[in-house]
Amino acid sequence: MRIILHPEAEREFTEAALYYERQLPGLGADFIAAVNTVVGDLRQFPHRWRLIDAVVRRGLVRRFPYAFYYREKIRGEELEILSLSHSKRHPLYWTYRREE
Repeated sequence: MRIILHPEAEREFTEAALYYERQLPGLGADFIAAVNTVVGDLRQFPHRWRLIDAVVRRGLVRRFPYAFYYREKIRGEELEILSLSHSKRHPLYWTYRREE
């Protein structure tokens, strides 16, 4: 299964990793590893997390206060991560990305 990141989700990922690295050296790498674990889980169990609407699912990144929102783009072949957002941020700010 192919996992793709929406360009804005990729930016969110990079910014979060840099933020954590500035807070404590090595913490950015820990964040990246936690997200990579999520990506591996998505490949194995794409329907593990609950639907929040008709097509988008929400999951959590272990150890960090981040949620990811994703959808199946090509049935059984491709998943798109629409957002990787801090849990204190407005939860649905990314919804316009579904239309792209």
